[in-house]
Amino acid sequence: MEWQEINCLIEALEALIRSYQSQLSDPNIDEADLDNELSYAKILLSKYKEKRDEIAAC
Repeated sequence: MEWQEINCLIEALEALIRSYQSQLSDPNIDEADLDNELSYAKILLSKYKEKRDEIAAC
């Protein structure tokens, strides 16, 4: 995977996280499912940032 692709994924995950955080402010939302999805998105974001840093270091 190339650096540009990883940056695109990082931007998409950051947007997804912002969306989840916004949805969590709605009291009518099932927070359990949304919290799980938010956590998973944060994990993926962390992994892709690590991968980007590895590629940048080469």
